Amino acid sequence: MAALFLVLAVVDAVLLGDAVLANTSATSVSVFDQAITGFTQGQLLLVAAGLGLLGALLLGLAWRWSGARRAKRRQLRAARRGLEGRVAELERDNATLRQERERLGRLAELREASSQAQEARERASQPPVDAHA
Repeated sequence: MAALFLVLAVVDAVLLGDAVLANTSATSVSVFDQAITGFTQGQLLLVAAGLGLLGALLLGLAWRWSGARRAKRRQLRAARRGLEGRVAELERDNATLRQERERLGRLAELREASSQAQEARERASQPPVDAHA
């Protein structure tokens, strides 16, 4: 949109420039080799002032529009950096949780092995049961 406003401002400036350069006398006015008649000098001055104001307005709109886009891009970059930071934090948390899960898995295996060894010792320490008695 800013480009459109900028193009319109350039067209307006070209129109004014052509009118100024092509008209050296005050008796007739021509724009792009087309004669404009039937207007007083005051009316022509008013039209030129209006075209100048329109050009300034279009340049201002182009500047604001591009500024708004820059601000939005800056805001999106900040949000992206925030999300990237959050992702890095979650990846660190995930790595910590995986390490904790592995440690707890090894502890569970050790407990199971210890429990089986304890049961084996208890069976070995019991007197044999006589099946004939």
